[in-house]
Amino acid sequence: MTDDQEPAAPAALPPAPITRKWRGPSLVWLVPIIALAVGVSLLIRAVLATGPQVTIDFNSADGLRPGKTEVRYKEVVVGRVETVTLSEGRDRVQVAVRLDRSVSNIAVDDTRFWVVRPRIDTAGVSGIETLFSGAYIGVDAGVSAVQRRNFVGLEAPPYVLRGEPGRGFVLRTEDLGSLDVGSPIFYRRNRVGRVVGYKLDPLVDELSVQIFIEAPYDKLVNSQTRFWNASGVEVSLSTNGLSVNTQTLGSVLAGGVSFERPAGSHGLPPAPDGNRFELFADRKRALAPPDGPAQRVRMVFDQSTRGLSVGAPIDFLGIEIGSVKTIRLDYDAKRKRFPVEVEADIYPTRLGAVREALREPGDNESKRDLTLLQRLVASGLRAQARTGNLLTGQMYVALDFPARTPRATLDTETPIPAIPTVPGTLADVQPQIAEIVAKINKVPFDDIGRNLNETLTQARTAIDQLRPDAQASLAEVRRTLQSVQETLSRADRNLLDPGAPIQRNAEQTLLDLQRAAQSLRVLTDYLQRHPESLLRGKPDDAKIPGPR
Repeated sequence: MTDDQEPAAPAALPPAPITRKWRGPSLVWLVPIIALAVGVSLLIRAVLATGPQVTIDFNSADGLRPGKTEVRYKEVVVGRVETVTLSEGRDRVQVAVRLDRSVSNIAVDDTRFWVVRPRIDTAGVSGIETLFSGAYIGVDAGVSAVQRRNFVGLEAPPYVLRGEPGRGFVLRTEDLGSLDVGSPIFYRRNRVGRVVGYKLDPLVDELSVQIFIEAPYDKLVNSQTRFWNASGVEVSLSTNGLSVNTQTLGSVLAGGVSFERPAGSHGLPPAPDGNRFELFADRKRALAPPDGPAQRVRMVFDQSTRGLSVGAPIDFLGIEIGSVKTIRLDYDAKRKRFPVEVEADIYPTRLGAVREALREPGDNESKRDLTLLQRLVASGLRAQARTGNLLTGQMYVALDFPARTPRATLDTETPIPAIPTVPGTLADVQPQIAEIVAKINKVPFDDIGRNLNETLTQARTAIDQLRPDAQASLAEVRRTLQSVQETLSRADRNLLDPGAPIQRNAEQTLLDLQRAAQSLRVLTDYLQRHPESLLRGKPDDAKIPGPR
């Protein structure tokens, strides 16, 4: 190593480590931690508050908006629509609804959902509030214990909600008329209920109408209550003429049912829920007394029955005891005629005391009524088609006892007994009218008319020929009248003028008559005083005292 080489520099020492004192976490992290805690708490609360999700199938998604459309139960929001999608077959709309946890128990088997929109139907106008708030899904909570997540929504709101106060009944009828779901129920023209459904039973060929009477009016229905169809305006044309019966405006537009309690039944207890009643066609039939079992009879007429219709009354001496059920044409091969066969239902109970007086004792009611008919026919009872109204031509069947009818019996060889018939009064009048018309047709009206025309022509010709002579005669008549007038004027001057001789002579004559009457009166007085003068004569005037 040489002296020129410099000595090596000493190695540098590492810096001493800096040590800091721990003072705790920084305040900067406090805000995120708090935000995270709040978020977690909100998430936990949302999870705890979120109820189950259910799927509801509808035909249309009209008015449904995801995230906006509400689900309401008794007008309280209990959920919201999350999604709206199509089903796999694209024939339905599937609406996913998230319910609140507080109402998670309404997602059971018998819960019903429907979309509330503005609606106008036979029940009236509903859903008007949705014009401003938008459509929403209504809920009718069920009572089942079976949980369910998939539902089929109703296309219309249910007419009876669970828990609604009132009772339901069933009406049996053969014809629905203009009734429909939502048609009103009236009591004394006040609306107290509605029709909630109907169905046809094919086994008995009968309609069952479900109705609901609201509380407290449901107490008005007892076991004797009568219901009848009060739909619209009832116009009937019968033997009694034209009759029109109108109900309330609501029933005219949407149909309806009315009911009433018969007299004497107001103290009966209310009918139980689900009780069955008969629905009558009108009020008259509904409030009529019970008719009892009907007796079907048959009548064969050899005359035209034009004007006789199904439902025409059967009249017994002025009392309606039944009605016509069927009218059909028959053929009698033996006589080669086409009689009209009429079947009718008569109610023997309507005969009242007559039925009890003429029936034979026994337990079989139908046999006793048949025996009653046999006795009446043997006594001369006959069926006769009569005209009940000349204006409308409507006919009815009268059961009467006409005079001079041949003996007959009730025909019981057929399943339906046949009552003997006699020609109607119109059938008797028709031949007489035809005979009168035939006689009138024989009158030679044409010849009479021609002769009358010829006579008038000849008279007109004669008048034309006499017209000049008639004018001369008229002038002569005028001259004669003028002469008569002059004669009357002269007679007036000679007779009525005060200075006329006839007037003076008449006055003198009246004075002479007056003096003669006075002399006669004096003579009469003298003879009354001196009747002997008629034999002795009048004494001397000197002896007769004169008047003083």
